Amino acid sequence: MSAARRYAFGFLGAVACFTLIAAAINTWVNPLRVTPAPWSDPGFEDYREIDSQIRTGKAGMLRSTDHPDAVFVGSSRVANGFDPGFDAWGEQQVLNLGCSGGFLFETMGITRHLLENESPSVILFGVDPGDLSNPIDTRPLGDYYASPFAEGGDRLDREMRYLIGISTLEISLETLSRKSKGRLASYTPQGLRVRSDKAGQRKQIEFIRSRLLGEAFLEDDGRKSKAVNEEKLAQLEEMLRLAREHGTRVILYIHPQHAAMHARAADIDNPPVIFEPERPALVALVERVNAADLDGPKIELWDFFDFHPINCEPLPLDSGDRMRFWGDLGHYSVEVGNAMQARMMGWDVPLEAATDYGVRLDPSNLESRLEQVRQQYGDYLRGPGARDVQWKEELFNEAK
Repeated sequence: MSAARRYAFGFLGAVACFTLIAAAINTWVNPLRVTPAPWSDPGFEDYREIDSQIRTGKAGMLRSTDHPDAVFVGSSRVANGFDPGFDAWGEQQVLNLGCSGGFLFETMGITRHLLENESPSVILFGVDPGDLSNPIDTRPLGDYYASPFAEGGDRLDREMRYLIGISTLEISLETLSRKSKGRLASYTPQGLRVRSDKAGQRKQIEFIRSRLLGEAFLEDDGRKSKAVNEEKLAQLEEMLRLAREHGTRVILYIHPQHAAMHARAADIDNPPVIFEPERPALVALVERVNAADLDGPKIELWDFFDFHPINCEPLPLDSGDRMRFWGDLGHYSVEVGNAMQARMMGWDVPLEAATDYGVRLDPSNLESRLEQVRQQYGDYLRGPGARDVQWKEELFNEAK
């Protein structure tokens, strides 16, 4: 046998050996939960870190769950704030498929995948304020198109990558290391983000200050009456019709944000409704879908984006304390997320301050709701928000 042939056989043998070893490790560890095998070790469950491939990891959670009863979808607000282990769900199988940095196009894609493959009994679908009037498509920005959620593409290629891919092997080895060191993953096996690997966490107000400074030069005045994005609206209507066809109950809800995020002192005499066109567009959309002759439950719409006292919690400007209800100005706590679940599902609300939190929207109360939000905003600027808004605007002025 010639030297060239021996080299070729040796090379092919090495490749085959590596492939077998990678497949064995990846199916044993099953780091993203997308390569289950009879020999997959459940002992790795609490150490499977999905931060580097969140969409693939969330799809893996879905694969590893036998027909979930309820699913949460949306952005990082869902991922961080909606606990699938909330006691009120009892023995039901519940998953949190919220994805950091994932907005409407992505959330709709995940929901279509759910409806076409699992059809859970209920889907709680979060809508970020401002998303409906923004054309941004986050699918190309993360691992959506490399995940099982993606429509089309080469499915075999994706599955082979999960099975023998070097990137999967790297995550497997990281999972082995995490388990050996007792370092738990940042996400629970049901999808709630409960911890961060980042060392040396800053005081909450320092984090908020740095985020605000980063946005000082990019600030987009959401109070301007931007038209809603027609493509997003059309796809959302199509998805909601599909849900009714599949008999799945869908509850749409507009996320809350901390009142200081968009507040400006100059609004005190004529408070606007921030992202004003979005609520009427969603109300009209839900009415159209509910008027259709379809068998499934009617779509419900809730609104938490207002100046309720929970959303107006004072910033901890003079102490190292943390806010009870907010991680930052855009992300509410699990305690608030549980209260939102309870309000929308009609359960007892575990948080006394939230018994009147959120409003179910329909054509009969839309105008009064908009007027209520305007009134709340003015009251916030004249009262508890004055200090926080002054601090934010002084910060912006110093930065500029």
